Amino acid sequence: MRSKFLRLNRHDFIKGLIVVIFCTFLTGFYQLVANGGVINWITIKPVVIAAIGSGVSYLTKNLLTNSKGEFMRRER
Repeated sequence: MRSKFLRLNRHDFIKGLIVVIFCTFLTGFYQLVANGGVINWITIKPVVIAAIGSGVSYLTKNLLTNSKGEFMRRER
């Protein structure tokens, strides 16, 4: 079930976490290892920041979409 306009539900957070883990964090971590980078906080910090940014943007998109999938439209 989709959440209403300007509301988020549990499924939005679960899907956002999936986006963060699979898309952003794993891709950034793979690029770091593939380029021979050393894994420490200084090198992993940009990956974590990108993951947080993608999660926030996904949740913002869901917050501004109504239950019919219309962006920036109120519920009817």
